[in-house]
Amino acid sequence: MINSKFRCSIVESVRRWIGTPYVHQASTLGHGADCLGLIRGVWREIVGEEPENVPNYLPNWGQVSGDETLLNAADRWFERISSKEAMMGDLLLFRWKNSGVAGHAAILTDADRFVHAYEKAGVVETALGNHWRRRIAAAYRFPQADGVR
Repeated sequence: MINSKFRCSIVESVRRWIGTPYVHQASTLGHGADCLGLIRGVWREIVGEEPENVPNYLPNWGQVSGDETLLNAADRWFERISSKEAMMGDLLLFRWKNSGVAGHAAILTDADRFVHAYEKAGVVETALGNHWRRRIAAAYRFPQADGVR
């Protein structure tokens, strides 16, 4: 179980990204990020070095390929949980369409809000209303970094 101090550090980290412009494939606080880049940036701050290199990808890669690339990567590096168990500091993956692949990522900041990056808006905090809840594909816990207790 992840302790509350660790969860708070994840939320503090992701909220620092708010206002960062949307830039496809970027992951630099204040300069640019897409949804994956946002998660990568928080990972680097909270957990450490990124566990694998991210290949180049198109903005609509999930709709084009049909592969669950994002979901499979999350399964390798995060602890999957039920979306009903998700709480502040947990990762959410979303499907843009009911039949589509998971193609969007965010971090819960409380039970009803999350931070994510998307085109034309940049990194923002958004209410987790029914529109978004219906699109949750999976939820995950960050692995707790050594030294953070």
